[in-house]
Amino acid sequence: MTMQHTSQYERSRSQRGPMALCVVAVWCLLPLLAGCVTPWEKSALLKDNTPNITKVQGPTERRLRNLMWLRDRENDDGSDSDSLKPLAGTDEYVAATDIYKDEQFAEAQKAFKKVAKKYKKSDIREDALFMQAEAAYQQDHYAKAHDVYAILLREYPSTRHLDVVSERLFKIGRVWLNFPEVAKLGEVQQVNYDDPKHKLPAEEPAAPSGKPMYIPNFTNKAEPLFDTPGNGVAALQAIWMNDPTGPLADDAMMLVASHHARKGNFVESDRFFQMLRETFPNSPHLQEAFLLGSHVKLMSYQGAEYEGKTLTEAELLKESTLRLYPNIEDKDRLKRELAQIDEAKAEREWGQVQFWLRKDKKRAAAVYCNQVIARFPESPFAEKARRQLEELGPQYASGAALLAPVDPPKTSLFGRATPQNSSNSTKSASAKQSYAPEASAEEAPSRWSGNPFKRSPKMTDPFEEASEDLEVRDEETRGGEASGKNDPAKKRGWLPWSPPRRLPAGSDDEAQEVEAPASGKTKL
Repeated sequence: MTMQHTSQYERSRSQRGPMALCVVAVWCLLPLLAGCVTPWEKSALLKDNTPNITKVQGPTERRLRNLMWLRDRENDDGSDSDSLKPLAGTDEYVAATDIYKDEQFAEAQKAFKKVAKKYKKSDIREDALFMQAEAAYQQDHYAKAHDVYAILLREYPSTRHLDVVSERLFKIGRVWLNFPEVAKLGEVQQVNYDDPKHKLPAEEPAAPSGKPMYIPNFTNKAEPLFDTPGNGVAALQAIWMNDPTGPLADDAMMLVASHHARKGNFVESDRFFQMLRETFPNSPHLQEAFLLGSHVKLMSYQGAEYEGKTLTEAELLKESTLRLYPNIEDKDRLKRELAQIDEAKAEREWGQVQFWLRKDKKRAAAVYCNQVIARFPESPFAEKARRQLEELGPQYASGAALLAPVDPPKTSLFGRATPQNSSNSTKSASAKQSYAPEASAEEAPSRWSGNPFKRSPKMTDPFEEASEDLEVRDEETRGGEASGKNDPAKKRGWLPWSPPRRLPAGSDDEAQEVEAPASGKTKL
């Protein structure tokens, strides 16, 4: 039995060897055969590339083919024409319309929503979205209607229902903003010229708004979940964004600008008033846009310590309003505000005077004092400027100091201007005058004077020059003793690279003769 199993194992082992070799050979040939084409496959691939004229048609054949197509079209009854086929979802849309006509708006809203969701690729979706929003609007569900109108305008910007959608959004925006009208000048906060940062209350304050925007709404379906006024502004903005040439575009923009003016958001209000003046120059709200626009722009001014661009622009707007509308009711008020603007500009110039005085720049302060006097002679700051010029000195009051030439500022090694103080410079100049060298003598060269990038001459050994100078000095001293004309500078034996400064008068009288005692120690 054991011998039989052994023989079967050896037989299977002997058969397994050739099979393994065949498998290895096939695996080795597979990479070489990749992309190869057999003869029968090659003929099949090149079959279509064989040159032939079976599909070539001449002019007569093309004309006959067109005539046959026209004959088939005339014989057709037109029931299968794409132009006369009903749109996908028409039957369901008609059924929903019947429900809407029966004033069952809740069921109609659901039906139109189903049609719009089911047939997204069909043109029927445009009408279904519009009717869905109309059904919600008829139920006073303004939040849902606003959302669907927004989807309609986003997917179909040039929808044929644009006029109706603009009217609906205009009413929704007014409801959410508590039915606002165009703001009056008395309803807006007034300018405090004494302290522009703290505004004065409005002469005719509007009624307080409703609940805060961060409190959610879960009960009233006519209002959105959060921020009812903000959504009202968004509804009005959608009107001129999607229908800028429509009849309600300028009205919506005027309401938004008035809303921001009442709320005290003067920067946004100024932006919308400016947009109204530039975009709708023929609007009936143009006069209010100029009047209120100049007011809110002036309200954006924060004082003399801040940028004064808004002050200048407000002045230009008020002057333009008086020129365009000379018979306006608020004419006297505009003139008073222009005078107050001039006073505010004079205050800004006086602030520059105070600034340069704190920096001890009298000349710059005098320049601004003269500007205040020349530009605003009737303002109280002009009298302050005159008194300040007298305090600076007669040369500044007469203007002589301003006409005097100014020395160019000194520059450092890297070309930067070095700060100079007038008091310190006068003190240093007086201190140098007593020790200054004679006019004929040359001043000692400074280490940083001249061009720093210029190649300097070759330096010599100072000890060699000193020894040579000592020899020359001894000869001159002997010659001077003979002639009786000795130079005290040469007596002291100064080195050539550091010429002496002039000493005070009488310094030679205090010098004493040095005696060498017998002990060998020097004693004065």
